[in-house]
Amino acid sequence: MLSMTGYGAGAASLAGREIFAEISSVNRKGLEINVALPREWNALEGPVGERVKGRLSRGAVRLAIAVRAPGAATPVVKWDEAAVQKEFAQLRELAERFEIPFNPDVSLLLRLAQATNGEPPLPSADEARAAVEKAVAAALEQLVAARSREGAALKADLTARVQTLQKLAAEIAPLAPASVTRYREALLARLKQIGLEIDLNDERVLREIALFADRCDITEELTRLASHFAQFEKILADDAPAGRKLDFLCQEIHREFNTVGSKAQHLDITRRVLDAKNELERIREQVQNVE
Repeated sequence: MLSMTGYGAGAASLAGREIFAEISSVNRKGLEINVALPREWNALEGPVGERVKGRLSRGAVRLAIAVRAPGAATPVVKWDEAAVQKEFAQLRELAERFEIPFNPDVSLLLRLAQATNGEPPLPSADEARAAVEKAVAAALEQLVAARSREGAALKADLTARVQTLQKLAAEIAPLAPASVTRYREALLARLKQIGLEIDLNDERVLREIALFADRCDITEELTRLASHFAQFEKILADDAPAGRKLDFLCQEIHREFNTVGSKAQHLDITRRVLDAKNELERIREQVQNVE
């Protein structure tokens, strides 16, 4: 099982430069990929996106590619006096043409030096493709490993919570017959209160009790709950993407507990149904993070 949250980074060398790939993901219903590349390499967005799709099936994914000189934490400004003078003269001429006051200072010279730094152009997209894909592959490996670690924690938590639901369902089952007994006693008490003495074997009483017993029978709901719990545990044990399947099962489990709560005329059953719904809500929140 994989979580949809994680981070990874990778690097590769290309023509005296280092390519860095950083990738992160958060939960999302589908797969959304956002790729940020140097403008010269925009043609690689498609192939890079396909590589991500090959490893992930859900989540909002952001992938950023950066390039810098090996070991350079910040760019080094190289002074090219001729180039700076040329840019300075053009800038002054423009200011005079548009009648704008021209008051140069040291910061202007620094910006001109940065603008004329003379960095060699990036290799073409075709030349960079192998190195970019290598960096992306390394970043994806780290991301998947991070999602796997968090997925293991999610799996353990979901397993424990489903076991809690199973326990609550098991406690509800023996309480159901008591609902019929209580209804029969309440019915006879009301009849006696209004002065009607009716034998327990009276056909009308038996029919009324039988109808109530049919209305509050939760055997089918408990059977379906047991089946849903078994499916839930089976999906948790599988390595395939499980988020959508688990989300659907949560809806089905909620529906069955709802029906049990509406049918059962028993305070202890109602309490356990409320506990189950609260636990199920926590499960649904966790499932939203599962790929």
